[in-house]
Amino acid sequence: MSFLATDVLYLTFTVIALYLSFLFLLLWGSNRSTLPRVPKLASWPTVSILVPARNAGDSVRKTVENLLQLAYPSRPEVMVIDNGSSDDTAALARRAGAHVVSEPVVGKAFALNTGLRLAKGEIVVIVDSDSYPEEEALLKSVPLFSDSKVAAVTSKIFVLMPSGLLGRLQQLEYAMIAWVRRMSEYIQGIYATPGPFALYRRAVLLKVGGFDARNMTEDIEIAWRLLDKGWKIVMSPAVAFTSVPEKWSRWWRQRIRWNVGGIQCSIKYRSAMFRSGSGTFGWFVVPLFIISYPLSMLALSLLVWLLYLSLANHGLFIAVALLDGINPFRYYLQLPPPDLLTVFGVMLFVLSLITAKLGLAELGQRMGRNWLYVAFYLTIYVTIFPFLLLDSLIRYAGGAREW
Repeated sequence: MSFLATDVLYLTFTVIALYLSFLFLLLWGSNRSTLPRVPKLASWPTVSILVPARNAGDSVRKTVENLLQLAYPSRPEVMVIDNGSSDDTAALARRAGAHVVSEPVVGKAFALNTGLRLAKGEIVVIVDSDSYPEEEALLKSVPLFSDSKVAAVTSKIFVLMPSGLLGRLQQLEYAMIAWVRRMSEYIQGIYATPGPFALYRRAVLLKVGGFDARNMTEDIEIAWRLLDKGWKIVMSPAVAFTSVPEKWSRWWRQRIRWNVGGIQCSIKYRSAMFRSGSGTFGWFVVPLFIISYPLSMLALSLLVWLLYLSLANHGLFIAVALLDGINPFRYYLQLPPPDLLTVFGVMLFVLSLITAKLGLAELGQRMGRNWLYVAFYLTIYVTIFPFLLLDSLIRYAGGAREW
């Protein structure tokens, strides 16, 4: 790889990243004075809460108890779809007060479709078996369906009791995702309705065929399908807390599933890219995903190449200098003059810091003592993602479609 090619790749990656950063900051600046408004309803629709669960005995009872305490004018139906559990998930859910439907191991999307067919509510709410919406989550979310074009409502998802380095990094990541998702609403570009707490019009879900059981991320795929068919997805000010992986191995496995599901969606909806009349979905969401795959692989190649050059050049220089009895490290104090690539890199890092600060604001926190996690997040954590994508592409090419 020549130096010119390296510069071009670096510049391309940086310019796209700067464009997205400036776009979301511009959206934030244009709308920060606009507080989320929850419309008033003359009559409240009936609600069914679906909880897909498999071997969730350690959390399902607490989840059901939390759901039964949600404030709402009428008591929502709470249905746990036990997906072939080998533990006492069904018994614990039933004891907590939920209606339990048991079925063989067929996957989360199948379980959700079973619940969708049996549900009685006009609005169906999906809640993962290890997630806990705040008490007023329904009151803050259901009224948004007063807009007849709204088919789904998502919310802010935060990490439940983060601990350790991995937990703190995911807490920051989820907060930044919540902020970006809120900005995406202003361009009608919310591309996921996460499982910890998402609401849908039941009639619309049935009309579009329910959840796609072949996709590993049914919450992304259904969002894409709704956008593709012209429906709106909005974000409520509600908050839900969810458990996250505590070990790097489980985290890696989770992210592989997310990536493979995103690849499936990109292939399924590739024809929508730049299609006339496809709106933000075809002109922003789909291209963003499709372009991100080769761009991430180029970024990974660039990273490996630069590391190789650094080790080869600096390592050789240090070795030769030491053999000649020269102190090589005093020359590193002479910094080279900044070039355009350096300036762009610094700009991107500063914008990333601003985004992290705004993400923390979503959590009601300041940068303060979080600066160490932010620094680790921006320098180490995000560099893992291209390696994750490479593993995901290899697994997808190898036929990975189930988890």
